[in-house]
Amino acid sequence: MGGFSLLFEEFAFRQTESGKPAIIRGNHKKSELYKRIVHHDPEMRMPQEKDPLTTAEIALVAQWIDEGAKWEKHWAYVAPDTNLVNLPDKNVPWIQNEIDYFVHQKLVANNLSPNPKAAKSTLIRRVYLDLIGLPPTLEEAQTFFADTDEKALEKLVDELLMSPHFGEHWAAMWLDLARYGDSQGYQKDKIRWHIWRYRDWVINAFNKDLPFDQFTIDQLAGDLVPNPTEEQILATAFHRNTNTNTEGGTDDEEFRTYAVMDRLNTTFEIWQGTTMSCVQCHSHPYDPILHEEFYQGLAFFNNTADADYGNDFPRKKLLSPGQKIALATLNKEVKAQQINGDTLSEAYIELIAKMEMIQPESVPIMKELTDEDRRKSHVFERGNWMVKGAEVQPNIPHILPKITNENAGNRLGLAQWLVHPDNPLTARVIVNRFWKNIFGIGLVETVEDFGTQGDKPVNQELLDWLAIRFVQYHNWSVKGLLKDIVLSATYQQATQTNEDKIAQDANNQLFTRGARFRLSAEQIRDQALTSSGLINREVYGASVMPYLPDGVYSVIRHIHKWKTSPNGNNHRRGLYTFWRKTSPYPSMMSFDTPSREFCVSRRVRTNTPLQAMITLNDPVFMEAAVALAKKMDNPSFTKTEDKISYGFENLLFKKPTAEQLTELSNFYNRSLKNYETNPMDIESLITEVDDQKATFAAMINVANVLLNMDEFIMKG
Repeated sequence: MGGFSLLFEEFAFRQTESGKPAIIRGNHKKSELYKRIVHHDPEMRMPQEKDPLTTAEIALVAQWIDEGAKWEKHWAYVAPDTNLVNLPDKNVPWIQNEIDYFVHQKLVANNLSPNPKAAKSTLIRRVYLDLIGLPPTLEEAQTFFADTDEKALEKLVDELLMSPHFGEHWAAMWLDLARYGDSQGYQKDKIRWHIWRYRDWVINAFNKDLPFDQFTIDQLAGDLVPNPTEEQILATAFHRNTNTNTEGGTDDEEFRTYAVMDRLNTTFEIWQGTTMSCVQCHSHPYDPILHEEFYQGLAFFNNTADADYGNDFPRKKLLSPGQKIALATLNKEVKAQQINGDTLSEAYIELIAKMEMIQPESVPIMKELTDEDRRKSHVFERGNWMVKGAEVQPNIPHILPKITNENAGNRLGLAQWLVHPDNPLTARVIVNRFWKNIFGIGLVETVEDFGTQGDKPVNQELLDWLAIRFVQYHNWSVKGLLKDIVLSATYQQATQTNEDKIAQDANNQLFTRGARFRLSAEQIRDQALTSSGLINREVYGASVMPYLPDGVYSVIRHIHKWKTSPNGNNHRRGLYTFWRKTSPYPSMMSFDTPSREFCVSRRVRTNTPLQAMITLNDPVFMEAAVALAKKMDNPSFTKTEDKISYGFENLLFKKPTAEQLTELSNFYNRSLKNYETNPMDIESLITEVDDQKATFAAMINVANVLLNMDEFIMKG
């Protein structure tokens, strides 16, 4: 039956090479498909060179044909039901908002019950880490504990959503998707000195809660909107994060083509949860996407002016949002001094000097070719860019709603189509990404693949309700979506579990308990710096270089040198760490940060001895241990146990148990005895002579242990 395929409905019913119809709806006995699966001759029987179908499987095929061989769309290609308003279990006391209705229904269906609410000490740490990526201070925690208002948590959530650190935290997720780095990739991996301005744009977009539909359009086609602002132009650097190959002897057109392919694949993975890269060489093996449809999608991106140039042309001199905020602040101060007639003071001169230092710089951007320079787009035979087949025009896969807007043939049209209410995928895919970051696992676990080979949603009604609410009620507000999630009883559950829950819900996909998983690479570092008091909380700005041992950065042909950033900039958040794609910051790589050469939707959490080596010995963690020990070594505490208890409370906002305090105190005493016996060991731990006391060295060891507690490294 040459020419027959069950992948696409039209393939299943089209004329086969034998001339015999494969399926005759309503009559399995006349259908060639049925005849072949029951054929006595192994050379004729289907599937070939495989075991024959079982009697039950054959009967199922026959039944399907007799019932009309109806073809159903995969669930993800069917739009969510906008009338999804019949919420179950409305009178259950545990329920706090609509999310809980859907979760509770699933729990009841599986004879499970939710956990009680987490302790306040757990809840404040959880919500801080989830919304801004940093833990609270002990003072902030105590303020929350003292607030007896029933809306205390909601007030705290509103404060955190307005924090400038909110955008930093969520930018980290987005930069993985945007394959952001401070370099071009490939062997030479030349530096992109000013691409950090795009990172500033992302941080600012999350901070000001730019509606996600506009967030989408600005990045994919900000240059094509009418009268684009400088910020919209800057946003298009999203697709200039592709790799550029400047190695001698390479073909610029070849690598331009690879970059264009990457833009198509990245766009469909981020917004559609679709593995378009599978269609480069042939029609999709699992999803209803044809080979030529890959190149119709490619045509949207094929007419930009960049062409694998070493200088990253086209570029434009731009200020970042962070620089504009800084200029506005400085300008206010200058005007205030001018009003006061204070224009000759040293302070005034310093303000002017600071303003003059903030200058626009050239950033790679997207720019469409003029009509006379436009390229033609073709199918690549078997994916080979050098063997061009039929010419194609920009279009999207036939399985999805058609583009009907006036910009249908360019990137703007594609961006508008992605966020059109009729698109069945975008809102689902995006809310699933945010849910995954909060709970550690998505409602669809394969956040990058909503196709037939991806996982089915564990709670499709909840996923669809979130998607509809995100668009219709919140008008694409990310902050609105996140507030719904963290104010739910589902989110606020304690993490304790039991044998029944582990047996039925090992991965917590039914949300029988609070989420518990290891923090991200950035959070582990930022948390240690925050809890020890070392963190530099400055928002926005150029990438920085924390401490790195000599030799680590020495990669072939790397002329650029690593120099530890001065003035506390080495203690800025991990988000700002200088990111060279061929030589990423090693401690973060050990905690599963991707190289960002390509779009990555999920960081797969690993568990290796190297990770413990880092948190026990890496200079930044040792610096944090020393700083925390200084806080613990407060003269107001006369007992060693009180100092240890204070350090524990600084990290987890609760007192240690009697058993924990005993273990830590015993460890302190063993360390103290060692340093008193071997005073030379102190010098290898403490560089400042005034601090080289056995008691302080022992306290550093305790602080180091505290920073390595499972309870501290994990989100609970």
